[in-house]
Amino acid sequence: MKINKIYLEASFISFLIHALIILYLLGFFYIESKQRSILSKPVQVNLLFQDNIIEKEPAKLIVDKVSNDSDTKAAALDNKPISFDSLISSISVKDLIEEESMLIEQSEQSQIEFFSSLIIQSLQSAWRKPINIQDGLVCDLRLTINKNGRIINSNLIKSSGNIRFDNSALNAIQRVETFNFFNNIPFSLYSSDFKNIVITFNPS
Repeated sequence: MKINKIYLEASFISFLIHALIILYLLGFFYIESKQRSILSKPVQVNLLFQDNIIEKEPAKLIVDKVSNDSDTKAAALDNKPISFDSLISSISVKDLIEEESMLIEQSEQSQIEFFSSLIIQSLQSAWRKPINIQDGLVCDLRLTINKNGRIINSNLIKSSGNIRFDNSALNAIQRVETFNFFNNIPFSLYSSDFKNIVITFNPS
C-alpha cells in the first residue's frame, strides 16, 4: 500500500511538471508588456505664418566691359549668320567620285602587288636549282587557283630554252600546292586578278 502511494505521488509530480512545460511552450505564461508612449506629455507646437513674404531680387553680376576691337568684332559675329560657303571651297560631286575611285584603284593595286609578291616568294622558296644550269633563265607559267589557294592547274606557256629549268619551275609549283594566304584576298579581287595568273619565273 505504501508503494502505491509513492507511485501515485511520483506520477502526480511528473504530471505537474509535464503540464507546466506544455503550458510554457504554448505561451500561457507570456505576459505582454504594456506599450508605453515615447512622450510622457504632449508637446504643444505653434506654427507661425508670415503674411508678407518679401521676394528677393536675383543677384546681378556686373562685369566691366573693356571696349576693344575684338569685342566689337565678336558682337558683330553674334548678330550675323555664319556662311560656310566662304569657308569651304566648292567641290563638285564628280570630282569627289573621281577622287574616291582613284583611292580605290590605288588600294586594289597595292593589294595586287602585295599578294603577287607572296606568290613569287612561295614559289622561289620551293624551287630547287638544277645542277649545272646557266643563270638568268626565265620561263612563263600559267596557274589556275581556287578561292582556298589550291593550285588546280599549271601550264608552261613560254619555255626558257632549258628543259631542266622548266621542269624545276613546274616542280616548285607542285611543292607549294596551296597558297595559305588566299583566304585574305577579297573575292572580287580574287575573281579579277588571282583566279588565273601568269607568272614570269626568274628566281635568280
